Amino acid sequence: MKKLFLAAFAVFAFTSINAQTFGALGGLSMMSLKVDSGGFGDATESETGFHLGAFAEFEVSDQFAVQPELTYTIAGDLSMFGLNAIAKYNISDEFNIQAGPQIGFVGGDVGDYIDSFDDGTKLNLQLAIGAGYDISEELFVQARYGFQLNDHYTGEGDGSIKISGFAASVGYKF
Repeated sequence: MKKLFLAAFAVFAFTSINAQTFGALGGLSMMSLKVDSGGFGDATESETGFHLGAFAEFEVSDQFAVQPELTYTIAGDLSMFGLNAIAKYNISDEFNIQAGPQIGFVGGDVGDYIDSFDDGTKLNLQLAIGAGYDISEELFVQARYGFQLNDHYTGEGDGSIKISGFAASVGYKF
């Protein structure tokens, strides 16, 4: 997993060099952990925390851009490194809608919990949707919700472990 994270970081760093814009972002994160033990009861826990990250932005046209991001989120007992590939469609000069995959690697106590299963994975694959608003050429705000597509429990049976999240960010373009 460390090799995969380093490879993702190298790809992000390389694409940042050729980006038209790059910058930093951070803000509020709300993560929801849902555990279904296959008929023995369900548990849902929500935690609030923060995230920090770096991004690059590539304008494809006046209305379309791609924004890869490398983020770190911490909320309660959960931490996650994320590699996001967000497509942005500009509705106006200031307002955009966003969608794309978010790939995360779960850590913290939740990651240790997932490791306690023989059939578990720390890979968190989400589909994110959201919107952004450019306050100025350098400053923007955005909000996104990520729906988890895979399951952290990969074994047989009816069990399920899923993490989804909401992020509200303030960003600065260099």
